[in-house]
Amino acid sequence: MFYIFYFIYEIKRWMRDPLTAFLLTYPLVLAAIGRFLIAGGRLGTDLTPYYPIILIALSMITAKITGVLAAFSILDDRDDKIFYAVRVAPLSFDFYMGLKLFITYLFSFAGTAFVMWFSNLATLPAGVIVSISLLAALGAPLSALLINCMASNKIEGFAAVKALNALIIFPIVSLFFTDAKEFIFSFEPSFWPAKALNQTIIKKDIFQLSYNGYYFIGLAYVVILSIITYQIFKRKMQ
Repeated sequence: MFYIFYFIYEIKRWMRDPLTAFLLTYPLVLAAIGRFLIAGGRLGTDLTPYYPIILIALSMITAKITGVLAAFSILDDRDDKIFYAVRVAPLSFDFYMGLKLFITYLFSFAGTAFVMWFSNLATLPAGVIVSISLLAALGAPLSALLINCMASNKIEGFAAVKALNALIIFPIVSLFFTDAKEFIFSFEPSFWPAKALNQTIIKKDIFQLSYNGYYFIGLAYVVILSIITYQIFKRKMQ
């Protein structure tokens, strides 16, 4: 019963948090950039051949931003000694973090799906939008955990964010490869949803793997990486 009440409390706390307003706003901005600025042709140049790359970049960046915001929320908890309070409360560390990461995932999923749908840069079936968003959104809690594994305070957090955000270039660059060289970039979790989405948009038999191949290998990879990262973070907090 306590866990149910805490779940309700946590949802209410998120709804009052200014961070939540930003989590709801930035996908609108990214999607508007795609729809009105790029697809609307207001840049004065024809970017049609690059629509798939732009759409994939916007979608993957959405998950990254959510992860960064969640990371600083966790860093705030650490500064406020919340985790010490959790130790003496009738609340497990796993439940506390699990709930926070789950809410992060939900925001990331909703934001990514909205950007893919509203940006109007490609015609995608609803099933593809949902499935790619489910996979790409896993990068948000993973990024939050990675940043907190590398940083102990907000100053270190900013440095960790710069390092991790620089990695977003790798899945984008991988889109220009269709041979085995593409797997050089596969260590970055966003590579897998990016390639799966690209395979769906291009619809040509030029890729190393099928949509399901990219999707399920990526799913297994990010889940395993998330479990390992969470265990490292948990040991750091104890």
